[in-house]
Amino acid sequence: MHQSNFLKWVLLAICLIAILAGVFQIGKLVGLALYSNDFSITSIKIWQVGLISSGIWGVFEFVRTMKKLKVSPKYN
Repeated sequence: MHQSNFLKWVLLAICLIAILAGVFQIGKLVGLALYSNDFSITSIKIWQVGLISSGIWGVFEFVRTMKKLKVSPKYN
């Protein structure tokens, strides 16, 4: 396997972890908003916003890297 392809696969794994963390935080916040009487927008912490942002980054980077893997030249 070509080294740059290996790095792309590592990047895909990192993107998947970021996506999972972002989806988990969105689900947690939606659950709190629906079922908790104490929830307010001001109770959202900066690290939660960071995890959601990294999840959004992960989606776009995952799609971009998958496109690169499909277009990359074949090595014999």
